[in-house]
Amino acid sequence: MGNWDKVFAAFEKATQLDPRSAGLFYDLGGYTYRLMRRYADAVRAYDRALSLAPDLHDAVIERGWTYVRWQGQLDTLRVVLSRVLSDAKLGDLGSVTAQRAALLLWERDADGLLQELQSARINAFEGHYFLLPSALYAAWAHQLRGDHAAARAAFESARVLLDSVMKELPGDWRLHAARGLALAGLGRRDEALREARWLQQSVVYRKDAFERTMFLVEDRARILAQAGDAEAALDEIERLLSGPSFLSVHTLRLDPRWDPIREHPRFKALLAKYAGD
Repeated sequence: MGNWDKVFAAFEKATQLDPRSAGLFYDLGGYTYRLMRRYADAVRAYDRALSLAPDLHDAVIERGWTYVRWQGQLDTLRVVLSRVLSDAKLGDLGSVTAQRAALLLWERDADGLLQELQSARINAFEGHYFLLPSALYAAWAHQLRGDHAAARAAFESARVLLDSVMKELPGDWRLHAARGLALAGLGRRDEALREARWLQQSVVYRKDAFERTMFLVEDRARILAQAGDAEAALDEIERLLSGPSFLSVHTLRLDPRWDPIREHPRFKALLAKYAGD
């Protein structure tokens, strides 16, 4: 509902009633503190969760992502992902391979990413907030290498898979987000922008303040940026930076999917404006 000022009072009350619930500290605590950019508090919440449930692998990984968003520091996440078993259960985060793929992309390690995808032999990575064909990651890796023909082939492979799955799940915003990114990569601008409009008109975008600020708006902004609508992308980015969200100046700097608008004066101005957050 977007009543952010009431969340922490509810969190404190919940932990008083159930002080040994690792899930409370991991989910309600860690996620909310991160959305509100209270990163040190988020780390403490994850530490408390792990003191209660040391095998809560998703909390360990989310703690690593907190340092990425807070300080632009990838080392903690890299070490964690090197230690967690590949078949570990990660709940909303999907698989360890999905998390490794995201890290390798943000490290701009194209060769490492392609090797990871080849070893994984998975058609798509799915978590609560994403459903991304592995071919999309392959396409982004080929883009980093400057191999445009291979990138285009991978984007097309991702689109074909998404079109097939969308027949069964037409209302799943994760599919529309992924399809928009694939279409943008193919240069099919009008179709990509139609997916961006679909996301904006979705129930989640209009009514779910939590899930919207987690990833949906960020994905929509990426589609807009890659489809050439820089101003609309920057409108979304500014909205996310000015309120609760997972987006930070560090993630904007690291994620290569923002490269199409990286030199835009307004993009640089937003990084400077929110550098201290």
